[in-house]
Amino acid sequence: MRTLVVVAAGSILVPWLAVVSLAQGGGNLIKNADFERFAGDEPVGWETTNIPKMCAVVSPSARAHAGKLAVKLEVKDCFGSKVPGMITQKNVRFAPGDYKMTFFFLMKSVGGDVGYISMDFKNAEGSTIRMCEQRLMDSKDAFVPLNVTFPAPEGTVSGDLRIALLAGKSEGSLHEGSYVLIDGMVLAPTTEKAESPQH
Repeated sequence: MRTLVVVAAGSILVPWLAVVSLAQGGGNLIKNADFERFAGDEPVGWETTNIPKMCAVVSPSARAHAGKLAVKLEVKDCFGSKVPGMITQKNVRFAPGDYKMTFFFLMKSVGGDVGYISMDFKNAEGSTIRMCEQRLMDSKDAFVPLNVTFPAPEGTVSGDLRIALLAGKSEGSLHEGSYVLIDGMVLAPTTEKAESPQH
C-alpha cells in the first residue's frame, strides 16, 4: 500500500526554499509541525507553492486530526495550468542515524493523484547523499496515521523535507480537486533499526 523508497543520489534534484535550523539531540525537528500557526494561507515556518493574491493551493483547514487546524494541499487550475500544493522546510539539522516520522493525513485522490513526501539528506558540501520518498494513497475521507523511518547515512549534516501532490502516473496529469490534509507531524531521532533501502 504505502512504500518507502530510499535512493542514493549525488546531486540535489529540486530547489527548496524554506529555512529551518534546529539543534541536534532529540525532540521534534520540524517547526510548526502541528500546523496551528498560519500567516494568511501560509503555514508559519514553511514555504509553499501559493501565488500571493492569485492562487492559494496551500491553506489552513478547520478539519484537523487534533487541535484547531491542519494544513491543506490541493490541486487547482490557475491560469490554465494545474498547480499542486507543496510545503517545504530546508536545512533541517541532522546527524547520521535513524529518524522516525509520524503524522496523520487525509488524502482525497481524483484520477489517481497521490500525496508525496521526500527527504533529502545532505553532506557538509550541500550535496544530496540519500533521498527517501513516501507516497500517500487515498484514505477514503478519514485521517490515517503514517509511521516511517528515514535512515540518514554517514556524512549527513542536514536535510530538506518536502510534502506535495503528484500525478499517480509518471507521465500523467494532476487533477483539480485532489487534496491532502496533514496534521500532527513529528520527526525525531529513534533507536529503532531503519527499514532496508529499496532501489
